[in-house]
Amino acid sequence: MDRGSVDQHSAIMVQDPHETSFAQLEERGLELEREWRLEEAREAFDAALCLNPDAQSSAEGRARVALALREDSAAEHCARALTFHNARPDRQLRMILTAAAELGDGAIPLLEDYLRRHPQDPTAHETLAEIRAEWRGGEEFLDGYIDALRKYPKSKPLLFSYWNTLARAGRTNDAIDSMDACRELFAGDRDFTLLELKFANHAGLTKRADLLADRLDDRPDALLARGQHLLQIGNPEKAAELLEAVVRAEPRNLSAWALIELAWRVTSDARHKWLIGEPPLYGLTELSLSSSELDDVASTLRSLHRTCSQPIGQSVRGGTQTPGQLFLRPEPQILQLTDAITLGIRQFVSQLPGPDPRHPLLKHRNEGLSFGPSWSVRFTGGGYHAAHFHPNGILSSACYIQVPEALTDDPEKSGWLELGRPPPELNLDVPPLATIEPKAGRLVLFPSFLFHGTRPFLGGERMSVAFDLVPVSMDL
Repeated sequence: MDRGSVDQHSAIMVQDPHETSFAQLEERGLELEREWRLEEAREAFDAALCLNPDAQSSAEGRARVALALREDSAAEHCARALTFHNARPDRQLRMILTAAAELGDGAIPLLEDYLRRHPQDPTAHETLAEIRAEWRGGEEFLDGYIDALRKYPKSKPLLFSYWNTLARAGRTNDAIDSMDACRELFAGDRDFTLLELKFANHAGLTKRADLLADRLDDRPDALLARGQHLLQIGNPEKAAELLEAVVRAEPRNLSAWALIELAWRVTSDARHKWLIGEPPLYGLTELSLSSSELDDVASTLRSLHRTCSQPIGQSVRGGTQTPGQLFLRPEPQILQLTDAITLGIRQFVSQLPGPDPRHPLLKHRNEGLSFGPSWSVRFTGGGYHAAHFHPNGILSSACYIQVPEALTDDPEKSGWLELGRPPPELNLDVPPLATIEPKAGRLVLFPSFLFHGTRPFLGGERMSVAFDLVPVSMDL
């Protein structure tokens, strides 16, 4: 933009709003927003709304600017924008979910209002529970479900959402107890049986899982649950047989590939080398960022960690996680980090073996990759990542921004990343495939189907960034 156009913008903003038409002000606000001149855009939208308080485009633009500027009144602007979509609850909920990444607990009134009008919406209930748990802690995160279930005690979507949220919050036994209390509502219901088997597997209720597994059919989701059960009770050969049937039917089912990796490893199946690679399909690189640049990134990330508790349903234990898509943020430090990570990814991918149409990772070897979900995790005392895998990615990551100095000389390898160690509930006494020391500026990449977690660390601040890579063609 040349200087003349800047002066023209400024001239419009100092005029009396009544001397400038509403259409001019709204268009100016939209243009300034596109140019990321947010304070000026705010003034333009405010002036436009003074002339026409019922202007949808100006109201929505004003809400976007308020979110980007993290204004204290952002939730109020979002509430006004949402009223234009009362006839489109699906769109209204998408808007709330998008805004929630910036609003934090400020999104709670928006979700509560939405649920007053749509009390059985499972996505809204799950989001409300997640925000309450992260921002406020305690048991109140379930209050929305409890209130709704008093009015709709037989709602299948609501009950299933409630049970899944309990399980994701680490309260699987409570979920099973609640299912027992509702059992007569779901006699013969396949979905109920399958969910109960998943919970029984996770809780280690072997006898219950045995009975449930016998009731299920041979559809892929049932084979997956039965395969996990067989792995847990010490029958990896039969487990592998069922899980292989799953990936024949659903080649992208990374949940099945994660369990197959373990089954083949335990049984010394020759195909394990093909799956993990020789040399292995994981590795590390050092980012081309100086210590001062990493400190700047750490400072920016620190400002984004605003919650008080660990998120529901994630691997974080004793830390916090940033909301939304980290790599879509506009801060220059995040952009610089993204550029450095991109270079590391290109280097890693260039060293992978050639494409293999049967392999869950290498089948995408020559496809374009893009960033999927991205986030940051921060620990400030003890804490760790529970063993888990990423079911929706192709390559996953751990990128260390700041780590305690004490980790360097710790003989117990506190805080080290473990690749390939299964979670305790699988009852598999197998060591990790690799343990990797966390160092500031280090990027680790590995197949998304590979279980990974960290050893607990003793104290200090540990800040990392993680993301999934997906094929450009994948429909997320």
